[in-house]
This record gives sequence, C-alpha cells and structure tokens, in this order.
Amino acid sequence: MAIKAVLFDFDGTLADTLELSFYAFKRIFKKYDNREVSTEQLIAMFGPTEDGIIAENLANKQSIPQAIADYYEIYQTDHTTQVHGSDDIYKLLHYLQSNRIPMGVITGKSRKAFDISAKSLKMAHFFDIVITGDDVQKAKPDPEGIGIALAFLGVSKDEAVFVGDSHADIKAGKAAGLRTYGVQWLSTYQSIHFEVEPDLIFTKVGQFLELLGNPRLNEANGSIKWLDWAKQIQSIAQIGLTYAKDVFDLERYEALRQISVDILDNYTLAGTDQIQLSFANETGYATPKVDVRGVVFEGDTILLVREKSDGAWALPGGWADIGYSASEVAVKEIQEEAGFDVVPVRLLAVLDKKFHNHPPEPYHVYKMFIHCRIVGGQAVGGVETSEVRFFAEHQLPELSTERNTESQIKTMFAFLRDPNKTVIMD
Repeated sequence: MAIKAVLFDFDGTLADTLELSFYAFKRIFKKYDNREVSTEQLIAMFGPTEDGIIAENLANKQSIPQAIADYYEIYQTDHTTQVHGSDDIYKLLHYLQSNRIPMGVITGKSRKAFDISAKSLKMAHFFDIVITGDDVQKAKPDPEGIGIALAFLGVSKDEAVFVGDSHADIKAGKAAGLRTYGVQWLSTYQSIHFEVEPDLIFTKVGQFLELLGNPRLNEANGSIKWLDWAKQIQSIAQIGLTYAKDVFDLERYEALRQISVDILDNYTLAGTDQIQLSFANETGYATPKVDVRGVVFEGDTILLVREKSDGAWALPGGWADIGYSASEVAVKEIQEEAGFDVVPVRLLAVLDKKFHNHPPEPYHVYKMFIHCRIVGGQAVGGVETSEVRFFAEHQLPELSTERNTESQIKTMFAFLRDPNKTVIMD
C-alpha cells in the first residue's frame, strides 16, 4: 500500500542531538550528585522527558527544580555550536513536503526541548503534528503517541510508516501496527541492534528516499531495488569476466563491476575497499552463497550462541565450506561455536534470505537449517562466540538478525512441537 504519512522519532532520527543531551545530563549529575554517569546508563533512563529523567534519577532531590533549569540552559546555549542539521535529512523532509505527504514527530523529548531543537535547526514548519513526551500519558514503547498522530492526520495504520533509531521506537511502531523502519543514518543513534525486528534498517537517508520514490519496491519481502540492481550487475560482470576472451568485452565487464561497487558505496557505510574485497572480488560463475545453521534442542529450549561481532545471539553456523557437505558444516560449526559434539538428524528448512526480514546485504544467500542431536562435549564459546546458552521460545534474547530472525527461530520451535512437519522451502 502507498505511503500516505510518515511519522518520525526525533533525537537520533531527524536531529543529531543525542550527544548534546548526553553531555547536558552528565553535567547535571556531576554537579548535583557528584557522580559520573555513562552514556549507556543514560540511555537506560530514557523514556520520560528530560524533566522526568532528572526527577527520577537525581539523588539530590531538593535540587531537582534547579537541575532541570540548568539542563535546559546547557541544552539551549550549546545547541547552535554542537548540533548541525544534515543536508540529507533536509532533502528527505523537502521531498515529503513537496509531494504533499504529511509528516509527524513522536518524541520522548519535552515540548521545551523539542522547541529549542526545532527552532535552532529550522525544522518546525515541516511537521503537521508533533507529539512530545508532555502530550501523552504513556511514553514509547507504548503506541499512544502514534495513535494520536494517526487520528489527527486522518490516515490508517496501513497507510503510514514510523521511523526511529531505538528499541522503544521499533516496539511502538510495531505495537501500533505500522510498517516500522530502523535508522542508523546519523552520527549518533540509540540502538545498534533492535530487540524487535524493524521491517527494514536504513544506514543512509538515500535508502529511505529510494523506498519512497520507487513504487516498484517489493515491500512484501523487503527487497530494495538499488541492492537488487547492484547484485545483478555484479553477477553479470563476474560471469562475463570468467568467460569473455575479447579484451574490449573484458573492459566492459570490469566497468560493470565498478558500477556495482559505486552503487553499494553510495548507499552503505562499508567503503570502496571493503566492498571490492568482499563483494566484487569473486571469480567464476556467480551463484548464491549458502549459510548453514545448526538447530539443537534441549527439552523445550533451543541452542544459541552470542556473536562477538555484534553481541547478539544466533543459531550456531556460518558459510558453507568447500569440501564439506551441508550436514558436516552444521556439525563443525556447532562444535567450533558452542563446544558440543553432535550428529545431524534431518534438514528442516531451506530459505532464501531475500524473503525474510534480514538487514540488506550484497549477497544472494540460501539458508539451510539442520536439526542436530548432542552426543558429547560441553557448552563453551569459540573464536567468534563469547557465550553459549539454551533459550525457551518465549524468552529469546536480542537476535543477530543478519544471521537469523525471530520468525525463523520460532519456525524451528514449530518443528520441535511437530516432529513430522515437512521441510520448508521458499
């Protein structure tokens, strides 16, 4: 369905104000409680407005009114020097405004703090409605503010999207029933990994603009056209470089490969060197990559490992290795990443990664899920993993969505409940 309204979070989404907020809060806690507060501790306090955060967390209770006044003085005084608008964000807002797509802001900021930022950044005129933390009874992740905005704009939940940078944003958008997008496009944002999976994650504003402006975007499976094109161009170039003999044809295929690199460089944060090394450095006929995941149950729990690379959890597994069968890869990965000796039982699923809500990536990937049974060993992390645990279906931790999604893990539990369930294939 076409997007008829866009609702945004503010801090970390439209305005690079988080560092200033952290700085002001740290000054206040140091001045009135004589204690150092880390950024992580401050993020854990987020939810109430700035007034609420100070009132709830300042130990020196008698100084709360003055501490709040000091916070706003710091925030306003330093805003012009510490916070600068993003050209890409302004481009996005102008695009929406010129296409008459209503915009709203749902923020946990107080009305006073929002007004300071909106005035300094010259943003206030873009928004048809602004819901601050002062305007709701329940802060995000409660969807109250989103519901108020939808009613005011006269659009249904199916016609609007919500865009934010934090766990609370994604939970609120999902609870409201909206298509909900996670963003990591400003220098500072709240969540590296999201507790609830967004429909898509954008690392550059241009990616969201491409979604807005391209009606051919396949929203059903989360495919992004620029990424699909880059993959296809790279595949054509790789095959051409493998089989072409004419020097002029080889030059053309090299030029095609460079175009695919330029597309990825424009829309991602990876950098040209890394893209060329990992994406445009393969030879031979281009085929999908294969990711093998081992599925191990203990009672009504499933085995997951904590990845050192992102601190989130995944089924043990990885790229299929040359010289190993798929089941041998599953056995090897479980031993290396979780410490258990296992035997393969059966194939549960073969999934095409593009049909599931994984973050966008440059490869076309088939994912194989293989049920294995423990016959020895003990739980111990490996070179790439720091922790090994079993989790119940209703107590899943933060998942490494690059490797597996919540819906995929829940599908594995469906096989536990029904051993006769047939293999799933996309």
